[in-house]
Amino acid sequence: MSNEYPNLLSPLKVGNRILKNRLITGPSTLHSASNGEQYPTAEAIAHFAGRAKAGAALVTCAGVSFTPTGDDGMHASWDVYKPNSLNALAHLAERIHYHGALASMELGGGGMTGGGYAVSDGALLINLEPGREMPKEEIARLVKCYGDAAAACRDANFDGVFLHMGHGLQVGQFLSPLTNKRTDEYGGSLENRARYAIEAIDEIRRRVGKNFLIEVRISGTEIEEGGIGIEEAIAFTEMIQDRIDMIHVSCGMHNPKYMTITHPCGFLPSVPNVYLAEAFKKSGKIKIPVVTIGGIQDLDEAEGILADGKADLLCVVRGVIADTDLVNKAYEGRGDDVTPCIKCMRCHDSTVFGHKFLCAVNPVIGMEHELSLVDAKPAKAKKVAVVGGGPAGMKAALTAAERGHDVTLFEKSGSLGGVLKFAAHVPFKYPLNNFREYLVKQIAKSKVTVKLNTEATKAQLLAGGYDKVILALGAEPLILPIPGMAEPFVRKAVDIYDDLASVGNRVVVIGGGQVGCETALHLAMLGKKVTLLEMQKEVAPDASITHRTELLLELAKEKNLTIVTGAKCSSVTRDRVAYLDASGKTAEVPADSIIAATGMKPRTETVEALLGSAKRVDIVGDCVRARTVENAMKEGFYSALNV
Repeated sequence: MSNEYPNLLSPLKVGNRILKNRLITGPSTLHSASNGEQYPTAEAIAHFAGRAKAGAALVTCAGVSFTPTGDDGMHASWDVYKPNSLNALAHLAERIHYHGALASMELGGGGMTGGGYAVSDGALLINLEPGREMPKEEIARLVKCYGDAAAACRDANFDGVFLHMGHGLQVGQFLSPLTNKRTDEYGGSLENRARYAIEAIDEIRRRVGKNFLIEVRISGTEIEEGGIGIEEAIAFTEMIQDRIDMIHVSCGMHNPKYMTITHPCGFLPSVPNVYLAEAFKKSGKIKIPVVTIGGIQDLDEAEGILADGKADLLCVVRGVIADTDLVNKAYEGRGDDVTPCIKCMRCHDSTVFGHKFLCAVNPVIGMEHELSLVDAKPAKAKKVAVVGGGPAGMKAALTAAERGHDVTLFEKSGSLGGVLKFAAHVPFKYPLNNFREYLVKQIAKSKVTVKLNTEATKAQLLAGGYDKVILALGAEPLILPIPGMAEPFVRKAVDIYDDLASVGNRVVVIGGGQVGCETALHLAMLGKKVTLLEMQKEVAPDASITHRTELLLELAKEKNLTIVTGAKCSSVTRDRVAYLDASGKTAEVPADSIIAATGMKPRTETVEALLGSAKRVDIVGDCVRARTVENAMKEGFYSALNV
């Protein structure tokens, strides 16, 4: 055991089982790892087994529907009612056990309006459709299904099941006075609202016995007035604690208004929801282990939560996606080497809305079942030059060095970080800045030779005799052909952060993509009066879906910010911006400072000047096309693997 994390790495008895440490992983559903199969694919098995390999004590999987169901064409709906599906589920449990973890399975499928029903018409208050009240016959059927599904998971050698009773999901709707407007024995008092949950738990326990773990997640507060609050959440837990083995205390509901809190992002401080679990512990009423959740990853922070008695267990998902060796690094005392999650929600968006499970900072996610491609070491060490010290260049250099190559990294400025340097100046981008600092520190620890203040030339690279050159030169601001836009008084969004004091009090930001929105928001938070002009009908269309939701909420809160969409800029002068509004009329905005956020373009000329500087030259990151951190990391990683 590492002396640095004695609480995190200490065992804990939960029910009749022993967890080897205090970090467990939650049930993020891998929709994109399903091609319609009603059983876990090799990709899904490798992913959840990877969480056990990372050192987690308990791995909770997701994908099982607790009711007999067919494939809906989107979700991973593993069918526990088919014996041949149970074969793959049993293999999943075995792979988790192989790495010394316990295996649990979320019994999902109820969703928000499972079977076309909600708790009652009250569900319409949180924008749920349909609002058909669930009949008592359906409740009885679902209770039996919970028992059937749990028994099937036990027969497949799982150690427990996970019941989600928060976030406005089906059972949570029954618990909440905001959504439960029933007038029968399932509505009204807390005892009545808890009836469905207790019936389901009792049926599961009856079917599986005492040695099978039951995890329950609830919202410690739904945040919305009229919803569940902390006192009622504790009271409900008192009702069920003799029936279950651990309680997860989350918050909020699946409503865009609260996504940024339920799934904490950079607009909130680190681990903002721990106070809810702490309230459970301090109440003195809860006797079972209390689990806290929400943006936990930093090992020192995790140790502090446990040492201070704020929770008994930590539930992590994004942390083990960003770093698939998270807990093992705790055992080795390597907290500084944990890859930070940047809280961009790319993992959520890719698996729910996309077709390939992805992480912005971990390029092997979604490839765990194919890691032999990564693990195969090169037969011969080679000489590699990486040009550009942004995220793509640093990832390429680190990966090549880790694989035994002789690597030199050229950076024309005096520091590493590339376009990510701006994050050091923006409070709500602290997760991204943590990641930038992590990459810089990893370079410093590595065997990479770094040449700062050095703009590499073709002659220099040829003289170095490199086997491969990786060009990671980044992108530069795109200047639109608008009168006045090329004048020096128009500042580029990427250039303002080193001299924010020179930005005037009245600011016009031209361009409402993610960069423009975040720039405008930051300046408005500093007290500037900001007008954001965007020619499209909506702002931030390039942002990841969930982050865009979070960003729009923050933009709407900011009183110093005015957003004008449908605004086509026609001219720019030193003290004002003219534009055509959505109706075609000319309008003007006075300005002390004008900032352009109208896109980026690859440094094509610089790239072309360095082609032919080695037998093999790869081009990665924004100098291919201006995109995201995810693309930069992935392309830098892939290029280094193929040296």
